[in-house]
Amino acid sequence: MPAMSAITQLHQIDLHSGYITKPRWSPDGCFLAIPTQSGSIPIFDLDTGEVVQTLGPHSGEVTAVGWDRKAEFIMTGSLDQSIGLWELKSGRRAPFILSGHREAVHSVEWTDEEAFAMTCSSDRVRALDGCCLLPGWTEEMEEAANKYTGFTAASCSCRTTFLLGMVAENGALLLLANLVTGDLVDSVRMEEPVRSLAWSPAEQLLAVATGRSILLFHATHEGFEGPARELTRDAPHVHALAFSGDGTLLASHDAQGLKIWDVEDARLIAALHENVKTRPTSGIAFHPTRPLLAAATPDGNAFRILEVEGET
Repeated sequence: MPAMSAITQLHQIDLHSGYITKPRWSPDGCFLAIPTQSGSIPIFDLDTGEVVQTLGPHSGEVTAVGWDRKAEFIMTGSLDQSIGLWELKSGRRAPFILSGHREAVHSVEWTDEEAFAMTCSSDRVRALDGCCLLPGWTEEMEEAANKYTGFTAASCSCRTTFLLGMVAENGALLLLANLVTGDLVDSVRMEEPVRSLAWSPAEQLLAVATGRSILLFHATHEGFEGPARELTRDAPHVHALAFSGDGTLLASHDAQGLKIWDVEDARLIAALHENVKTRPTSGIAFHPTRPLLAAATPDGNAFRILEVEGET
């Protein structure tokens, strides 16, 4: 049996800002944006190992962050039902208002080439023009895409494939949509509620965490291709997933701690066993080019930069 890889902690910083939700690296990997319960968004500089800027605050907890391609702006979602747009250079919030969400916003993303942006709350998914952040769907397209409600997660595919993965009916229904047209192209009824989604940056592969299982779906514009491949059935209460920059590794965070999986071989290659006390919203984020992982501490109040050694 191959030797397990090591997970080494490089940094740990207590932000004194309450729970940390879904951190996100800038496209160049230089900075990490960290959404927090206090409503602020600290920016961590990987080179200095320090928080160099703090954006915000929102009036409510920040639940998600997304970077534009040039790392000049950060888009944020919040429990206050608003979408924030923050300029990194000035630290100011841009005069940007997006209406339509009546519930807390839990997911925000730009597609990797910035053609589209996506925002999602439990009541609605919205697509925006990634350059000007004006509506990217017509009213009719948006209504068709929002045939279902109870959205718990949403994520855009990579590599200019313009697919949108969504989870509706409070985790019971996995949906696949065409981001350009808003058309729903496939759906899968799930045996257990879905808690998290992650797209591979290397192929049209969607990882889905449900109950104790992690499933891998190959996606096309015609729908999901064949049945899902099971990565594991032994990951209790998975609440976060993240692919490595080359798509070969998948990190998961569950009730037992942090785990790293070889995607091709469906093999556990590293684990950091912990008594995790964080809420299900706590996320993890792989660095875009290096074997580094950003993750909250077990109590959810501090963040760490971890290095995965031996399987890169």
